[in-house]
Amino acid sequence: MKKAITIAVIILVVLGFGFYLFKISDNTQQGTGADSGSIYNDSINTSNVQPITSLPPFNPNTDHYQGSASAKNVFIEYADYQCPACAEAAPMLKQAMAQLPDTVFVFRYFPLVQIHPNSVEAALAAEAAGTQGKYWEMHDLLFQNQSSWEGLADPLDAFAQYAQQAGVKDISQFKSDVTGKKNLAPIQTGYDQAMGLNLEGTPTYFFNGHQLQNSDLSGLLQEAQPFVNK
Repeated sequence: MKKAITIAVIILVVLGFGFYLFKISDNTQQGTGADSGSIYNDSINTSNVQPITSLPPFNPNTDHYQGSASAKNVFIEYADYQCPACAEAAPMLKQAMAQLPDTVFVFRYFPLVQIHPNSVEAALAAEAAGTQGKYWEMHDLLFQNQSSWEGLADPLDAFAQYAQQAGVKDISQFKSDVTGKKNLAPIQTGYDQAMGLNLEGTPTYFFNGHQLQNSDLSGLLQEAQPFVNK
C-alpha cells in the first residue's frame, strides 16, 4: 500500500513539474513573438511618456523643416513613414507649401510602433540620409515607395537603394548609421511629444499652434486662414 502511495506521489510531482515547465515555455514564446515588434521599434521607450500642455515650438536647430526659419507662420506635421495616410498626404502638403506664403513646414516623428514594424527603421533611414545632406530627398522616396518596403521583414537593402537614388554618397556609412540606431534621439523626442500631446494618430497637423482637423488641401487651407500671421 505504502509503495503504491509513493508511486502516486512521484507521478503527481512529475506531472506538476512538467506543467510548470510548459507554462514557462509558453510565456517565453509570447514575450518574443511577432507582437513584440522589430528591434528598431523596441528601441523606442513607450513607457515613460509625460503629458505636456502645449505644442513644443519650432526649433530650427533640432527640427527638420523646409522654408525660412524666420517665416511668420509655422506648419507642423507629426507623421509616420509607414502610415498610408501620411504617404497619401505628402503630395498634398507640397501643394499647401506653395499656397501658404511665409510659412515654414516642419516634419516631426510619431512612429506608431504597435502597428507599423518598420516605422522606426524608416525614420532612422531618413536620419541617416540627412546626416549626408539628403534628408528631404529620402523623406520623399520613403513615402513614394512605401508599398514596396512596408511589408519587408528587413527593409534595410531597400532603404539603401532609395538612399542611392537620393544622392547619398557613402552607403556603407548609411547602413551603419541605421543598424547602429545612431540617430534615434529625434525619433524618440517626436514620439514623446506626440504621446504627451495625446495625439490620436497620423498625420496630425498644427498651424501656428492650432491643430487642424481637415485632411484635404482646400479644407486645410481654409481652416488655417484665421490663424495666418501677415
